[in-house]
Amino acid sequence: MTCLTSNDLWLFVQRAANATTILEERLNAADRELGDGDTGTMLARLLQALAGVDIRGTSLSEALNTLAFTASASTGSSLGTLISAALFAMSQQTKSHTGPLPAPESAALLRSARDAMLELGKSRLGDKTIIDSVDAVAVSIAGLNDWAAIMNTAVEAAEAVILQFRGRPCRVGRARIWPEKSRNLDDPGMVAFAALLKATALADRYGQSPSLL
Repeated sequence: MTCLTSNDLWLFVQRAANATTILEERLNAADRELGDGDTGTMLARLLQALAGVDIRGTSLSEALNTLAFTASASTGSSLGTLISAALFAMSQQTKSHTGPLPAPESAALLRSARDAMLELGKSRLGDKTIIDSVDAVAVSIAGLNDWAAIMNTAVEAAEAVILQFRGRPCRVGRARIWPEKSRNLDDPGMVAFAALLKATALADRYGQSPSLL
């Protein structure tokens, strides 16, 4: 696949939502070390809400806009709000596309999401958040024109950036209160981003959401 349509986005959301049934407790456990321990549950609720909206057959911009409003209505959490902002920014980025989005433009799409999340969160790259993961993936997939290559590269980048930030303190959110403790712990948002990317990539490869995670 060399283009992205609302039908492709719908399938991606379905697979991500299915993956949360496997990942929910793992993500809650990761969040429990630094936060409220509900990241997995929040993401499961948010993704189930997104999966319940039929965006097939619409323009990509309309689909992303619908998902943004659905995400906003489903949760008031800080991570959920960032996801909603990212979806809305990507909707604006694709307004000029009445047809499928060429795969090489996926990096620009993620950069628009990254910038919106940075502005809303009043944070910076290097703060050890999910935004660092989005940025790493955007950089890694630049120039790729095949969806399988994009997904595989995205998974590798999302997993690598977690290791890159291991040993650094979290600088935003509740975790910033315990900078020394957070050095040896992975940011839950980064863990969630990598896990969901990997789960959807495996599902794309095998046609289902495998319980390998």
